Amino acid sequence: MRWLFPFITAGLVACGSAPPKVAAKPLGDPKGAHESAIAGQLQPYIEAQLLRGVVVGVYDAGKREVYGFGTGPNGAPPNGDTLFELGSITKVYTALMFADAVQRKEVELDQPVADLLPTGATVPGKDQRVITLKELALHGSGLPRIPPSVNPNLADPYALYNADAMYKDLAAAQLETAPGVKVAYSNWGYGLLGFAVAHKLGGHYAEVLKRRVLDPLKLTSTYFLVPAEQGTPPVPTANLQVGSNDDLADASAWHADALAGAGSLVSTANDQLSLIEAELDADAGGKLPLRGAMRLTQEAQMETQVGETGPNAGLGWQIDADGRYWHNGQTGGYHTFITFDPKARRGVVVLAATATTLVDAIPSRVYAVLDNQTPAPPKFPAPRDLIQFAGQYDLAGTKVSVVADDKRLYISAPNEPRARLLPLSDHEFLIEAIQAAVVFEREADGKISRFVLVVGQQQVNATRVDPDAPAPAAN
Repeated sequence: MRWLFPFITAGLVACGSAPPKVAAKPLGDPKGAHESAIAGQLQPYIEAQLLRGVVVGVYDAGKREVYGFGTGPNGAPPNGDTLFELGSITKVYTALMFADAVQRKEVELDQPVADLLPTGATVPGKDQRVITLKELALHGSGLPRIPPSVNPNLADPYALYNADAMYKDLAAAQLETAPGVKVAYSNWGYGLLGFAVAHKLGGHYAEVLKRRVLDPLKLTSTYFLVPAEQGTPPVPTANLQVGSNDDLADASAWHADALAGAGSLVSTANDQLSLIEAELDADAGGKLPLRGAMRLTQEAQMETQVGETGPNAGLGWQIDADGRYWHNGQTGGYHTFITFDPKARRGVVVLAATATTLVDAIPSRVYAVLDNQTPAPPKFPAPRDLIQFAGQYDLAGTKVSVVADDKRLYISAPNEPRARLLPLSDHEFLIEAIQAAVVFEREADGKISRFVLVVGQQQVNATRVDPDAPAPAAN
């Protein structure tokens, strides 16, 4: 999408085929009191072809509900045992491994990361400040979002990034800010945290995390590589949900080596509900394994002024203004979200097999359902309503085409691949790859006259140039 580059100041790196058939009703396992209300919130995403398959899990004061929508393995809706890539939710587990090592006095919160690496390994600093483990866990290291030798355009971008590449990039790195000065999300930083702590504990990240976190929590369906149908108990690869991009085309699986701590886990809604249950037990003072480490990760770490309220962060967790803990994740074919509310003793898990940030709006809808304040279901344009936006537009001298095709809307320029416009409302759309909004505007006669492209703080108007623009679709 080079035609948009003049209007883009920053891009995002996530950690078209015919649409699959969708299920007419959700599959719950087990059924619960909120099935109908949650289905009302989720089904519009499936009908608008925004998500291939999605599982919603609810923990409510000791009770669990799990519902699947859309198409999962073998054509059936996914369920609580369906495997999804978690993406950056892995960071919650990395932080927990780190906090456990702190509690065992194997490492210290403010210990320089260089102390944990082999002799001779170089770690950058700036303004006489060195990177500490805590700064890595709070995204305050100053390291860029991804290492320079990672190609984000590859189908599986982190798979070949090994220890040698890590050491080489660290030796040549220039920090964007001094450590501890600014919070800036960094997959490199979290990958380094997991890499360094695991090295200190005497193993590869995957092995150490399994031994120190996954096994004690009895998360038996959480993996780095999905096993074949063998072992005890057998775990069939048939349980794996195939991921898709925002146009619902199959996406490659993602893998990681040295950066595994940033986003490499594959898991199920049932296992993520078990994590939430353990986190709530830790908040309540529980004594079971890792509860002390969980309490450490839940501690708010950002300094605030007296009387100030607002979002904060723990080690691995984001904390919103309502005191709910959350983290999301995205890979090439999945978007995920987990959250829990200590005050209400509730939690929500959303695992989607489509790489779109639209998933992030779902948990708040589910919380509202649990609070008996069910919002109106999201309303997306029907296929017939998309035709009114189709046409030619002048975007700062570049001819841009908007096309309605196969119940979806696309935008493109000459000699450029088209991008899907994901509906946000009846006239607002999202270009997922660059997180840009496209807002259509109409004249008094009802015809669409232009759209506004919004990227960050920038806005660019695109005027419609085709004289025979179609009239708005009938209601």
